[in-house]
Amino acid sequence: MKISKRFSDFFDRCFRPFPSHLRKKALVLEGGGMRGVFLTGVLQAFTDKHYFPWEIIIGSSAGALNGALYASDQIHLARDAFFTYIPSADFINFSNVIHPDKHILDIDWIIETIINGDDPMDIKMLKKCCPVLITATDCTPYTKPKTVYLNSREDDIVTALKATAAVPYLYRGFVKYRNHQFLDGALLDPIPFKKALDLGYKEEDILVVMSHYKGYRKSQESFWVKTLYENYYKDEKYRYLVEALDQRFIGYNAIIDDLYLNHPGISILYPPEQFKLNRISHGRVKLAEGFEFGVSAAKKWLGLKAPHPPL
Repeated sequence: MKISKRFSDFFDRCFRPFPSHLRKKALVLEGGGMRGVFLTGVLQAFTDKHYFPWEIIIGSSAGALNGALYASDQIHLARDAFFTYIPSADFINFSNVIHPDKHILDIDWIIETIINGDDPMDIKMLKKCCPVLITATDCTPYTKPKTVYLNSREDDIVTALKATAAVPYLYRGFVKYRNHQFLDGALLDPIPFKKALDLGYKEEDILVVMSHYKGYRKSQESFWVKTLYENYYKDEKYRYLVEALDQRFIGYNAIIDDLYLNHPGISILYPPEQFKLNRISHGRVKLAEGFEFGVSAAKKWLGLKAPHPPL
C-alpha cells in the first residue's frame, strides 16, 4: 500500500530518530496577538524546508496556536486565519466596549473556527507529535494569578488554546477548565523559555521566536486602558488580577533582561524593527508584510550554518 506523502512527512518528523546533533531541542514561541503572524511566517518557512528537530514546543497565546498547528503539520490554517477570519468583524468588534457581556475579541469563535472549520485540525496527529506546552494564567478569585502549562497530549486542545489567548477585558469572563478559570497565558509568561530550561534543555538547544523586534521595551498601559480593565475587574476578588495587569510591563521587561543578560546561549529569532503591529491590528497589508518578514527571517536563519541548519 502506498503511504501518503503527508503521513510519510509526519513519520519523518515525529518518529524517526534524529542524529545526535539534532536531538532534544526546544522551540519557544512568544505570544503577541496579531504580531503572531510573524511566527506564522517563520513556521511556514520551517515547514516548507521540512525543518522539525523539536522534542517539545512551548508557546504563549498566539505562539501556542502557531505551535500547535505547526506540530499537526497544518501551519497553513494559521496563515489562512490571519488573512480570512482574524480581520473580520466576527472576531474583532470594538462596539462591544459598551457591552460588558459581549467579547471585544471573540476568542471562542476564532479558535473554534480554526480548529473545527472546513479544514479541521488533525488532533490525532497533534497528539502523536511532540508535546506542545500551552501557557495559561489561572485567575482563581482572591489568589495571585499563576501560570499553568497545559499539554497538547493531555488536555483538551480547543479549551487550552482559548485559555492562552483570552486577553483580559477584551475577552469577557474567563475560560473555565478543570476547576480553574483562565486568562491570557502571556500575562505572566509571555516568552516561556524558562520552562524549557526547567525541563532540562540546554541553552544551545533552545530557539526562541519573538513577536517583537530586538530592543523592544513594554510600556505601562495608558490611563484609559487601565481605567477600562480596573473598572471591569473592580470586584475585590480580582484585586490580585488587577495588580498583575498593572505590573505586566515590569514583568515583561524583566523576562527580556533575563533572556538577554543571563542566557546568551539561547538562539533568538526577531522580526525587523519596522514590524510594529500591535496585538489587535488587523489591516491585511500589514499582516501580509508581517508574514513575509517571518518567512524571510526563517530562511536567513536556516542558512547561517550550511550545510546543517542551526540547532
